[in-house]
This record gives sequence, structure tokens and C-alpha cells, in this order.
Amino acid sequence: MKKFLTAILVASMLMVGSKASAQTWTAAGGYTTFSLMGSDVSGSFLEEIPAMPGFYFGVNYDYAFSAIDGLTVEPGAYFMHYGKEYSFGPAKKSYHANYVRVPVNIKYRIPMNAGFDLCVLTGPRFNVGVGGNMFSKGETYPGLKLFDAQWGVGVSALVADAVMFRVGYDFGLTRCIKDNSDLIATENIKAYRNTLYVGIGFAF
Repeated sequence: MKKFLTAILVASMLMVGSKASAQTWTAAGGYTTFSLMGSDVSGSFLEEIPAMPGFYFGVNYDYAFSAIDGLTVEPGAYFMHYGKEYSFGPAKKSYHANYVRVPVNIKYRIPMNAGFDLCVLTGPRFNVGVGGNMFSKGETYPGLKLFDAQWGVGVSALVADAVMFRVGYDFGLTRCIKDNSDLIATENIKAYRNTLYVGIGFAF
């Protein structure tokens, strides 16, 4: 029995050692945009709000947590900036919003050929507003909530274990318009932030 337990312990240590080699930091950035979707958006003035373009940058950490080869968990932290000048109602104004975004991806890596791997990923995203006039209750636009959550899907290509190209789409899970906004007298507006992003990253 003691030999069996020793063998299990050694195998576990070897597994942890093999996982450690798969741990990777990646710095990434790129283009992003969000738009409002939901049953209360269609047919209302919220539908007139155009997609809000922006950029993002940050890091993620890829960690092999499973004995399944290629299956990893990938938490990250990103700064997201959105901004655009457009006419909404009688005023033309520059609108902007900043978020700290924390994604937690479950990722599966599929080797394609020498020097090139394909990755598919999915998981939750948690967003916290950290500045911008779109979080205020303005007279010409509805205020955004400081926190929202999303569920994302995406694909990425990893070249030479060093350069990552990624595209993804995040679907809003929580309502993003503040209750009793100056432009909306009702509460619990069914409007959600859906986000598209395209970027490049470098492993280190």
C-alpha cells in the first residue's frame, strides 16, 4: 500500500511538473467595439446609439490545470477604452467609457502543424467601469452601470509558441443601463452590452 501511495505521489509531482511548462504569460492588445442589444433596445431610441469603438491592452496567464493535454484555464486583466463623437438627440458630443475587464477562459489548444496551433476558448467576463461620461446620467444619453458581466467565445492562432492572434465575441449577461436614467423613467431595461474584439499578443 505504501509503495502504491508513493507511486501516486510521484506521478502527481511529475504531472504538476509537466503542467508548469505550459504556464505562459501573454501581453495583448487590439481593437474592440461594443453595441447595445436586447428586447428593449429594438424599436426604441436605444437602437439609434451606434457601436462604440475603442482599444484594449492587458495580460493573461495560461495555466494547465487538467491531465487532458491542451486544456488550460486562462484568467486575465485588461484595460478597455471606448470613445466616439456622435449626435444623439439635439447634441453632438464626445462619449467615452473605460472598463477594467477580467476574463476567465477555459481554452483548448489544437496542434495543427509545426509552429502553428489553433485554440478555442469560452468563459465569463467581469467588467468594472473606471471612468467616462457614459456612466453619468446625462441629458442626451442613458447612463451605463458601473458593473456588467458577459459570456465570451473566441478563437486564437498561436504561432511559434510566441505570437497570438485572437478574435472573440462577448454576449451581455447583465443589464447595463442604469435604473431611472434621465432618459428612461422605468427600471430593469432589457439592454445588454455585446462586445467584439480583435487583437494580437506576445508570450513571455
